Amino acid sequence: MCKIAILDDDKTALMISNSAIEAFLKEKNVQYELFAFSNPENFLASAKEEDFLLSFLDIDMPEMSGLQVAEKLMEMKEDSNIIFLSQREDLVFDCLKFHPFGFIRKSKLIEDFSLMLNQFFDNFLANESSNTKIEFIDKTKTLSFKINEIVYVEGDRNYQRIVLKDGSYQNVRIPLGELEQKLNEYGFIRIHKGYLVNYLYIRSIGTSEIQLTSGVCLPMSKKRKDEIMKQYLELSRKNNSIII
Repeated sequence: MCKIAILDDDKTALMISNSAIEAFLKEKNVQYELFAFSNPENFLASAKEEDFLLSFLDIDMPEMSGLQVAEKLMEMKEDSNIIFLSQREDLVFDCLKFHPFGFIRKSKLIEDFSLMLNQFFDNFLANESSNTKIEFIDKTKTLSFKINEIVYVEGDRNYQRIVLKDGSYQNVRIPLGELEQKLNEYGFIRIHKGYLVNYLYIRSIGTSEIQLTSGVCLPMSKKRKDEIMKQYLELSRKNNSIII
Protein backbone atom coordinates (compact mmCIF):
# COMPACT_ATOMS: atom_id res chain seq x y z
CA MET A 1 0.00 0.00 0.00
CA CYS A 2 1.60 3.29 -1.09
CA LYS A 3 0.67 6.50 0.70
CA ILE A 4 0.71 9.75 -1.24
CA ALA A 5 0.14 13.25 0.13
CA ILE A 6 -0.92 16.44 -1.65
CA LEU A 7 -0.59 19.88 -0.06
CA ASP A 8 -2.18 22.83 -1.84
CA ASP A 9 -4.04 25.80 -0.35
CA ASP A 10 -5.94 26.23 -3.64
CA LYS A 11 -8.85 23.85 -3.10
CA THR A 12 -9.74 23.70 -6.81
CA ALA A 13 -6.17 22.73 -7.73
CA LEU A 14 -6.17 20.28 -4.82
CA MET A 15 -9.29 18.58 -6.16
CA ILE A 16 -7.85 18.37 -9.69
CA SER A 17 -4.54 17.00 -8.40
CA ASN A 18 -6.31 14.43 -6.24
CA SER A 19 -8.40 13.24 -9.20
CA ALA A 20 -5.38 13.04 -11.52
CA ILE A 21 -3.37 10.96 -9.04
CA GLU A 22 -6.31 8.69 -8.24
CA ALA A 23 -7.03 8.03 -11.94
CA PHE A 24 -3.37 7.19 -12.60
CA LEU A 25 -3.05 4.79 -9.65
CA LYS A 26 -6.28 2.99 -10.53
CA GLU A 27 -5.14 2.58 -14.14
CA LYS A 28 -1.82 1.11 -12.95
CA ASN A 29 -3.56 -1.15 -10.39
CA VAL A 30 -1.50 0.34 -7.57
CA GLN A 31 -2.81 -0.12 -4.03
CA TYR A 32 -2.87 3.37 -2.57
CA GLU A 33 -4.09 5.76 0.09
CA LEU A 34 -4.35 9.46 -0.73
CA PHE A 35 -4.02 12.27 1.82
CA ALA A 36 -5.13 15.77 0.75
CA PHE A 37 -4.21 18.87 2.78
CA SER A 38 -4.87 22.57 2.34
CA ASN A 39 -3.03 23.52 5.54
CA PRO A 40 0.78 23.09 5.88
CA GLU A 41 0.67 22.44 9.63
CA ASN A 42 -1.87 19.66 9.18
CA PHE A 43 0.33 18.10 6.51
CA LEU A 44 3.44 18.19 8.72
CA ALA A 45 1.56 16.73 11.67
CA SER A 46 0.38 13.85 9.50
CA ALA A 47 3.85 13.37 7.99
CA LYS A 48 5.18 12.61 11.49
CA GLU A 49 2.78 9.69 11.77
CA GLU A 50 2.49 8.45 8.20
CA ASP A 51 5.18 7.10 5.90
CA PHE A 52 4.42 8.95 2.66
CA LEU A 53 5.99 7.41 -0.41
CA LEU A 54 5.54 10.69 -2.29
CA SER A 55 4.52 14.24 -1.33
CA PHE A 56 3.22 16.88 -3.73
CA LEU A 57 3.86 20.36 -2.29
CA ASP A 58 2.46 23.61 -3.64
CA ILE A 59 5.13 26.29 -3.42
CA ASP A 60 2.90 29.39 -3.36
CA MET A 61 1.12 29.34 -0.01
CA PRO A 62 0.69 32.41 2.25
CA GLU A 63 1.08 30.86 5.71
CA MET A 64 4.10 28.71 4.92
CA SER A 65 5.62 28.22 1.48
CA GLY A 66 6.11 24.78 -0.01
CA LEU A 67 9.86 25.32 0.27
CA GLN A 68 9.56 25.92 4.02
CA VAL A 69 7.36 22.84 4.33
CA ALA A 70 9.92 20.79 2.40
CA GLU A 71 12.65 21.94 4.77
CA LYS A 72 10.66 20.82 7.81
CA LEU A 73 9.71 17.55 6.11
CA MET A 74 13.34 16.78 5.27
CA GLU A 75 14.33 17.43 8.88
CA MET A 76 11.88 14.71 9.91
CA LYS A 77 12.56 12.30 7.04
CA GLU A 78 15.57 13.18 4.92
CA ASP A 79 14.80 10.55 2.28
CA SER A 80 11.37 12.05 1.47
CA ASN A 81 10.29 12.01 -2.19
CA ILE A 82 8.95 15.44 -3.16
CA ILE A 83 7.35 16.88 -6.28
CA PHE A 84 6.72 20.63 -6.21
CA LEU A 85 3.75 22.39 -7.82
CA SER A 86 3.72 26.05 -8.81
CA GLN A 87 2.42 28.60 -11.29
CA ARG A 88 5.87 30.22 -11.22
CA GLU A 89 8.42 28.33 -13.31
CA ASP A 90 11.15 30.74 -12.12
CA LEU A 91 11.09 28.98 -8.75
CA VAL A 92 12.46 25.72 -10.14
CA PHE A 93 16.02 26.59 -9.14
CA ASP A 94 14.97 27.42 -5.57
CA CYS A 95 13.65 23.86 -5.29
CA LEU A 96 16.86 22.14 -6.27
CA LYS A 97 18.45 22.22 -2.81
CA PHE A 98 15.77 19.76 -1.66
CA HIS A 99 16.64 17.34 -4.49
CA PRO A 100 12.99 16.93 -5.53
CA PHE A 101 11.91 14.21 -7.90
CA GLY A 102 10.25 16.79 -10.12
CA PHE A 103 8.40 20.05 -10.68
CA ILE A 104 4.82 20.39 -11.94
CA ARG A 105 3.65 23.55 -13.71
CA LYS A 106 0.11 24.47 -12.76
CA SER A 107 -0.33 25.92 -16.23
CA LYS A 108 0.05 22.35 -17.52
CA LEU A 109 -1.22 20.49 -14.47
CA ILE A 110 -2.73 17.36 -16.05
CA GLU A 111 0.04 16.95 -18.65
CA ASP A 112 2.83 17.31 -16.07
CA PHE A 113 1.06 15.07 -13.53
CA SER A 114 0.91 12.23 -16.02
CA LEU A 115 4.59 12.65 -16.93
CA MET A 116 5.82 12.91 -13.32
CA LEU A 117 3.76 10.00 -12.03
CA ASN A 118 4.90 7.72 -14.85
CA GLN A 119 8.53 8.65 -14.27
CA PHE A 120 8.27 8.28 -10.51
CA PHE A 121 6.63 4.85 -10.54
CA ASP A 122 8.95 3.58 -13.27
CA ASN A 123 11.86 4.67 -11.09
CA PHE A 124 10.27 3.29 -7.90
CA LEU A 125 9.55 -0.11 -9.45
CA ALA A 126 13.05 -0.26 -10.91
CA ASN A 127 14.52 0.35 -7.48
CA GLU A 128 12.25 -2.26 -5.96
CA SER A 129 13.32 -4.73 -8.60
CA SER A 130 17.01 -3.96 -8.04
CA ASN A 131 16.66 -5.14 -4.43
CA THR A 132 14.71 -8.29 -5.24
CA LYS A 133 16.47 -11.48 -4.18
CA ILE A 134 16.17 -15.11 -5.11
CA GLU A 135 16.97 -17.81 -2.55
CA PHE A 136 17.96 -21.44 -2.97
CA ILE A 137 17.56 -23.75 0.01
CA ASP A 138 18.78 -27.32 0.33
CA LYS A 139 19.58 -29.67 3.23
CA THR A 140 22.97 -28.12 4.01
CA LYS A 141 22.83 -24.43 3.08
CA THR A 142 20.86 -21.42 1.86
CA LEU A 143 22.12 -19.25 -1.00
CA SER A 144 20.71 -15.78 -1.68
CA PHE A 145 21.42 -13.52 -4.68
CA LYS A 146 20.22 -10.09 -5.75
CA ILE A 147 18.57 -10.75 -9.10
CA ASN A 148 20.11 -7.69 -10.78
CA GLU A 149 23.60 -9.02 -9.89
CA ILE A 150 23.07 -12.29 -11.76
CA VAL A 151 24.67 -12.00 -15.23
CA TYR A 152 23.75 -15.40 -16.60
CA VAL A 153 22.91 -18.97 -15.69
CA GLU A 154 24.71 -21.91 -17.28
CA GLY A 155 22.79 -25.16 -17.14
CA ASP A 156 23.99 -28.69 -16.65
CA ARG A 157 21.02 -31.02 -16.16
CA ASN A 158 19.70 -30.46 -12.62
CA TYR A 159 22.62 -28.30 -11.51
CA GLN A 160 22.88 -24.67 -12.67
CA ARG A 161 25.83 -22.32 -12.39
CA ILE A 162 24.77 -18.84 -11.25
CA VAL A 163 27.37 -16.36 -12.57
CA LEU A 164 27.45 -12.97 -10.83
CA LYS A 165 28.65 -9.58 -12.06
CA ASP A 166 31.76 -9.73 -9.85
CA GLY A 167 32.85 -12.87 -11.73
CA SER A 168 32.08 -15.30 -8.93
CA TYR A 169 29.63 -18.18 -9.28
CA GLN A 170 27.64 -20.70 -7.28
CA ASN A 171 26.13 -24.02 -8.29
CA VAL A 172 22.51 -24.64 -7.33
CA ARG A 173 20.31 -27.71 -7.71
CA ILE A 174 17.19 -26.78 -9.71
CA PRO A 175 16.03 -27.62 -13.26
CA LEU A 176 16.85 -24.81 -15.71
CA GLY A 177 13.26 -24.71 -16.96
CA GLU A 178 11.99 -24.08 -13.43
CA LEU A 179 14.59 -21.36 -12.88
CA GLU A 180 13.61 -19.77 -16.21
CA GLN A 181 10.01 -19.47 -15.03
CA LYS A 182 11.15 -17.71 -11.84
CA LEU A 183 13.51 -15.28 -13.60
CA ASN A 184 11.53 -14.53 -16.75
CA GLU A 185 9.69 -11.54 -15.29
CA TYR A 186 13.01 -9.97 -14.25
CA GLY A 187 14.41 -9.70 -17.77
CA PHE A 188 16.15 -13.04 -18.26
CA ILE A 189 16.20 -14.48 -21.79
CA ARG A 190 16.67 -18.14 -22.73
CA ILE A 191 19.31 -17.78 -25.47
CA HIS A 192 20.20 -21.46 -25.71
CA LYS A 193 19.05 -24.74 -24.20
CA GLY A 194 21.83 -24.36 -21.62
CA TYR A 195 21.83 -20.61 -20.94
CA LEU A 196 19.67 -17.91 -19.35
CA VAL A 197 20.98 -14.33 -19.67
CA ASN A 198 20.07 -11.12 -17.86
CA TYR A 199 19.33 -8.71 -20.73
CA LEU A 200 20.99 -5.84 -18.80
CA TYR A 201 24.38 -7.47 -19.42
CA ILE A 202 23.98 -8.06 -23.17
CA ARG A 203 26.31 -5.90 -25.29
CA SER A 204 25.58 -7.37 -28.73
CA ILE A 205 23.63 -10.15 -30.44
CA GLY A 206 25.35 -11.94 -33.31
CA THR A 207 24.24 -14.75 -35.57
CA SER A 208 25.23 -17.59 -33.26
CA GLU A 209 26.44 -15.96 -30.04
CA ILE A 210 25.78 -13.17 -27.60
CA GLN A 211 28.51 -10.93 -26.24
CA LEU A 212 28.13 -9.70 -22.68
CA THR A 213 29.26 -6.35 -21.31
CA SER A 214 32.18 -8.17 -19.67
CA GLY A 215 33.39 -9.36 -23.08
CA VAL A 216 32.36 -12.98 -22.47
CA CYS A 217 30.64 -14.64 -25.44
CA LEU A 218 27.89 -17.23 -24.97
CA PRO A 219 26.39 -19.55 -27.60
CA MET A 220 22.97 -18.63 -28.97
CA SER A 221 20.44 -20.79 -30.75
CA LYS A 222 20.33 -19.67 -34.42
CA LYS A 223 16.73 -20.86 -34.69
CA ARG A 224 15.67 -18.58 -31.83
CA LYS A 225 17.62 -15.46 -32.90
CA ASP A 226 14.54 -13.50 -34.05
CA GLU A 227 12.62 -14.33 -30.86
CA ILE A 228 15.64 -13.46 -28.69
CA MET A 229 16.08 -10.12 -30.48
CA LYS A 230 12.37 -9.38 -30.08
CA GLN A 231 12.50 -10.10 -26.34
CA TYR A 232 15.63 -7.99 -25.94
CA LEU A 233 14.14 -4.98 -27.77
CA GLU A 234 10.88 -5.19 -25.80
CA LEU A 235 12.76 -5.24 -22.49
CA SER A 236 15.01 -2.35 -23.57
CA ARG A 237 12.08 -0.16 -24.64
CA LYS A 238 10.15 -0.99 -21.49
CA ASN A 239 13.08 0.18 -19.38
CA ASN A 240 13.73 3.39 -21.38
CA SER A 241 16.89 2.29 -23.19
CA ILE A 242 17.72 4.16 -26.41
CA ILE A 243 17.39 1.92 -29.48
CA ILE A 244 19.19 3.11 -32.64
